[in-house]
Amino acid sequence: MSVYLVTGAAGFIGANYVQHLLEWEASHAEVIAVDYLGFAGNQANLDSVADRVVFEKADIADLAAMEEIYRRYRPDYVVNFAAESHNDRAILEPSAFMRSNALGAQVMAECSRLVPVRAHVHVSTIEVYGELPPRDRWFTERSPLNAKTPYSAAKAAGDQIVRAYMQTYPNLDIRMTHCANNYGPYQLPEKLIPLAVTNLLRGRKVPVYGDGLQRRDWLHVADHCAAVHRVLHADLGPVPAQAATAPELLPVFDVSARHEVTNLDIARRVVTALGLDPEEWIEHIPDRPNHDRRYLIDPEKIETRLGWRPERDFDTGLTETVEWYVEHRTWWERILEEKGELGFDWSMVSQGPA
Repeated sequence: MSVYLVTGAAGFIGANYVQHLLEWEASHAEVIAVDYLGFAGNQANLDSVADRVVFEKADIADLAAMEEIYRRYRPDYVVNFAAESHNDRAILEPSAFMRSNALGAQVMAECSRLVPVRAHVHVSTIEVYGELPPRDRWFTERSPLNAKTPYSAAKAAGDQIVRAYMQTYPNLDIRMTHCANNYGPYQLPEKLIPLAVTNLLRGRKVPVYGDGLQRRDWLHVADHCAAVHRVLHADLGPVPAQAATAPELLPVFDVSARHEVTNLDIARRVVTALGLDPEEWIEHIPDRPNHDRRYLIDPEKIETRLGWRPERDFDTGLTETVEWYVEHRTWWERILEEKGELGFDWSMVSQGPA
């Protein structure tokens, strides 16, 4: 039986991955679910599989704590989803994001070096590439990292550390993915889709930043989880020396469904899915500082090399996601009761000391 160590396991994507992993490897996996239960962590996300996982509350940026977990469980496979991931909160609390996303990435890579594993996947984001220039169709694995927000810069710092480990320690089998915007069940209602649904179900309008024409690349969380699992188990071979000047040769894979939609269109679709009039239930609010206008990644590498393809149709997936939040009102109401309102109004938010 293989031991899987999954960090960020109580978060949105991590919890979905743990649930899918236990389906895919039903009789072949022992799962160690690690989460420090920070702002976006919610242990209730694992309730449906609680009797099938070992839960460890730990901070991935704590080397002593993580090394002790590694030595106790001796994982075969590691998937690091743990990250602070909300651009809005990162503007107000950048240090917390740097700790988890940069230092945490280094600690996880170091633990996998000190206590060898079969494979380690570091899960990153499309946003490390920055804003897509108008002349370009999309980013690829050869694109330079050009992050422009505190959140994406912290993730890019973690990426650079992981890339350095890939090339410095040839016996360490570490891989990386960059994903498009995820949607699906268990997403904290601070992000666009669940925020829109939960607002509407409480009789509130959907807030849209600026003109709402920011374009995003949308990927169902189940398709993302399948891609990560494919990368984890792929036979990739050693990192070639040429990767030093050709980053596309590194074991890095961009994951996308090539489905680009504006934020305003997402808001309209959610409102319509709930039988309401978008003209009445959408409000434009001040844009957040330094908001990326557009980003899109090309998944050709993972498609051609590993045979992965997205399976979820966006329209169907979005409808099912809206229905999930309608049917799981107790889940998100408990979150709002604990954390308070999760939407941001930048006209009311101070970005510096009083």
